[in-house]
Amino acid sequence: MNNQNHSSKDRKVDVFGMTDVGCVRTSNEDCYVIQPLYQEPSELNTEQITHIELNGDLFVAVSDGMGGAAAGEVASSTALKTIAEVLLENESVLRESSIESMVQIVEDAIQKANASIFEAAQVNKAQKGMGATMTALYLRGQHAFCFQIGDSRAYVLRGDRFTKITRDQSFVGHLVEMGTITEEQAARHPQRNVILQAMGSADKLKVDVSYLSVCESDLFLLCTDGLYSELDTKELEEKVKYLAENGYNLAHKVNVLIDSAKSAGGHDNVTVVGMQFNGAYPAREPGEDPKFQPFPFTEEDNPFGKMFQIQN
Repeated sequence: MNNQNHSSKDRKVDVFGMTDVGCVRTSNEDCYVIQPLYQEPSELNTEQITHIELNGDLFVAVSDGMGGAAAGEVASSTALKTIAEVLLENESVLRESSIESMVQIVEDAIQKANASIFEAAQVNKAQKGMGATMTALYLRGQHAFCFQIGDSRAYVLRGDRFTKITRDQSFVGHLVEMGTITEEQAARHPQRNVILQAMGSADKLKVDVSYLSVCESDLFLLCTDGLYSELDTKELEEKVKYLAENGYNLAHKVNVLIDSAKSAGGHDNVTVVGMQFNGAYPAREPGEDPKFQPFPFTEEDNPFGKMFQIQN
């Protein structure tokens, strides 16, 4: 069964992205993409607020390249451009697709991008060992699906609750998940920069997929580690809440976060994409906090009901 009622012209989202080389690096290996579907493609790194009436789906992602010289920049840009191209090629299919089919198309696009990076690294000595992280959100109606590779992150501010909705695919992220160390200890751990997988590091990836319902006035943030490595969780939360409470527009919020990371040292490239949701989204229920919800769901946790079940 297809999920046909996944859009509304009354749903609106402001989207703004920015990337900065930081204060130490000489080149920027970060990248981001804002890709509305069923509309004209946006350019990478367009530094303007995009006001979107959601009569289609939306794909947003950040990527942090690695590999030295220009290889990291090649990896991150290849990752996001390839994924966006595959999604655009499949627009007509996505328009009519079920949730399951949509997730599979996005995963296939990620695997294709991964293969492109991996193969390029095998044949070009200058690009040997290159790779890239990726945190992406695919928005369909009031439902956001997160696709995770590496240790870039997604956060949500809902009311007065600021929550990380991704799990770091890193050595310290695994220790945090196991309860061995705390988030605070992870931020100071000598192996905090060791990631467990990256796009281009192997011929196949395990893509972590999670789900979140969107509520009215939600603020979503996608970022590379250049933000959260300079601002600890408490500092970042306080900064985001201050910006939200004082009514600053989305571009100002993103600019302040990047400037704050640079003021704290700016040792790495830093990229932030913000999304502010308005219009016909469900109101936040009292006590309803955003949380990490792995996909696919168990039957009892399925928020889509029977409609969501895979059809033979």
